[in-house]
Amino acid sequence: MKKPLQEPFYGVIGHPVAQSKSPLIHNLALKHHAMRGSYVALDTPGSAYAFVGKLLSLKTFRGLNVTIPHKSRIMEALDVVDTLALEVGAVNTVHPARNGLAGYNTDVAGFVETLRPHALWLTGSPAVVLGSGGAARAAVASLLELKVPQAFVVSRKPREISAAWPSRLNGVEVRLIGYEQLGAALREASAVINTTPLGMFPNPGRSPVPFNLADELKGRVCMDAIYNPLETHFMKQARNAGAHAVLGGLTMFVEQAAAAFRIWTGRGFPKQEAAEAIRKSLSAQTPGLGS
Repeated sequence: MKKPLQEPFYGVIGHPVAQSKSPLIHNLALKHHAMRGSYVALDTPGSAYAFVGKLLSLKTFRGLNVTIPHKSRIMEALDVVDTLALEVGAVNTVHPARNGLAGYNTDVAGFVETLRPHALWLTGSPAVVLGSGGAARAAVASLLELKVPQAFVVSRKPREISAAWPSRLNGVEVRLIGYEQLGAALREASAVINTTPLGMFPNPGRSPVPFNLADELKGRVCMDAIYNPLETHFMKQARNAGAHAVLGGLTMFVEQAAAAFRIWTGRGFPKQEAAEAIRKSLSAQTPGLGS
């Protein structure tokens, strides 16, 4: 930031961040409530620690979203971290509270609210989570509220990452497996959640589910955390296989934004208008990676 903003402001930090749709929908929400202020994208290629400290010194600072690559390291700059965010190991929402900077993870809420309409279908059965990064941890953490007891976390290098994963995350049993075990896991599961970047623009034709296993998506609730493109190759596989439900990342993105906005302002979020604004934006311009 070359100069402090004179009005109340919110923002998102990350690198790269210019393509983020967060300013689009959060500014829409501010306008919806006729609230003063703005939401800006702040590109932060280096360490976020010193930068966040400077934000706290600005009287106009009201809240922050955090995206790649700062979601884990940002916790070092905070005074208080919510229990769920500690469990996940990542913060994506920062609020300047009375006792300093407080960190939360609203990605978990994004997964929960996307999957909630199908909760009865999911209850009691395992889920398959494709990928093993921060988004995968948030996905696993969301399963407790949906009464899913176990998650098969699928990684290309399960042995190498085993030390970084607990045997239980937010009360959900975690089983790390390789892709050679994916078929057997799919046959046990009622939900399949993609948290990998495979299928994201600019490579929309890719999927983490091999062609020979695509039919195993039949009857499952299939969710992709990607929202650009709005329908990924994984989602097309699921639809063609006869999945019980096919869910994209747009709902999750809006829901995590709504949860963050509620933390900052205590107000509701115009979810339908926000989703439509993103759809129009993606159809009107060359797609980019979302944050």
